Amino acid sequence: MRKTYLFILITTIFLNACTMSYGNFYKLDSQYLERRQLETKFFETNDELKMLDASIQVLQDLGYNISESNTNLGIITGTKDREAGNIGQKVGAIFGAALFGGTPVYDISQTIFVTLVSSKSNTKNGYNIRVEFATIIYNNVGSYRVERRLEPEIYKEFFEKLSQSVFLTANDI
Repeated sequence: MRKTYLFILITTIFLNACTMSYGNFYKLDSQYLERRQLETKFFETNDELKMLDASIQVLQDLGYNISESNTNLGIITGTKDREAGNIGQKVGAIFGAALFGGTPVYDISQTIFVTLVSSKSNTKNGYNIRVEFATIIYNNVGSYRVERRLEPEIYKEFFEKLSQSVFLTANDI
């Protein structure tokens, strides 16, 4: 009987030690507001469908294949594939592997993902468009890494082209 209680106690301790702590699970990082400002722009329009159509056209002009579009929810997702790495990275990896032994590891391809969400503004008459870019980079040994794209130029270019497209669409040009 004593062994049974001891077994239950030890099992409980081990199982309790294996549980995840969700205390900080929903805590926002310190860069959240800055990132949200970069990713979001307000457009003064009452026609969300035209806004989403203009967004799709811009994404396609930038080379993205639209993988999903739900105008009822205001969500658009797309991808584009590109070559990754450069000659210098490959030469360096091969040289390092030859010098120190092992397998050279270098990037070979990447898939860039875009997610766009449209939401009605609570304070103004119009819509907020939020877009996020991320990249999955694959290497020659079969592994990959995921990186968020936080370069301001990418977001600036997208929103400039979207502003032009919305203007042209609104004026039927």
